[in-house]
Amino acid sequence: MKTYTIYITILALLLASCGSNSGSRNRGPIVLGDSGTIITETDSQYLKDDVLDIEPRHQQQEAPKAAPGEHQKVATPAKDTTPVTRQQPEAAGQGIDLGGARLVLAGLKLKEPRRQNPVQETSLTYSLQSGKLGASKLIVYGGKNITVKQRYQSRLLLKSELGTVDLRELGLYTSAWTNISAGHNGDAQSFSLSTLNNAGFSQVNNNKIKNAADRELRKRRTNSRTIQSWMKEIHRTRSANDEPCEIELDNVQWQISGTDEKGKPFHKTIRVDA
Repeated sequence: MKTYTIYITILALLLASCGSNSGSRNRGPIVLGDSGTIITETDSQYLKDDVLDIEPRHQQQEAPKAAPGEHQKVATPAKDTTPVTRQQPEAAGQGIDLGGARLVLAGLKLKEPRRQNPVQETSLTYSLQSGKLGASKLIVYGGKNITVKQRYQSRLLLKSELGTVDLRELGLYTSAWTNISAGHNGDAQSFSLSTLNNAGFSQVNNNKIKNAADRELRKRRTNSRTIQSWMKEIHRTRSANDEPCEIELDNVQWQISGTDEKGKPFHKTIRVDA
């Protein structure tokens, strides 16, 4: 009985030894499609994914989009508070730059008989090319405390269907200096020249007018028949305001005084030959 027990113990040890060797035996390569060579893991502990997802850089930096129906706030540019210097538009016409101030004779075009320096010269002369003096304005930009005095010289003409006769023998009439009232055009000072539409002449009578007309017509070597027609035309003319007399401007002069934008005083005399 003791011997039988020993045999059974030895047999059990041999069987256990064979079972352990079979677990470490090389099973060979895994064959696709052969379920006997593929080990399928079912334990959730070993199926967990511990690798972090990788996102492209542009997706990481992209701002979240607003949900439908929500209004996105648009950045409003900062308001520029820098002060803007506004320059007053200048009237159309003949400009005369005095350096620290500028004159404009609105609606006129003038011509210089010679090259002049308005900044340095105190007396300036021009001739009228286009425009009407009586419809113009003298506008001063950049000046302060401006005063303008005006005077003119006029001559007497005869105008009718017979033609035009310049009564040179009567000479030129010179008006007195008169102050022109200032108006304002923004920051500029404006002086109307409308009084030139009512220019005057010296006192004359019928005899002076006839004598002046006769002398002028004879200088032209006008025939006697035309001279007689003129004498008949003016036989009732007794003053410069009677027909067919017409007073015409010969020239206008202005004395302009004040201070420029730098506070420097100036005085200019400007003459325009009509």
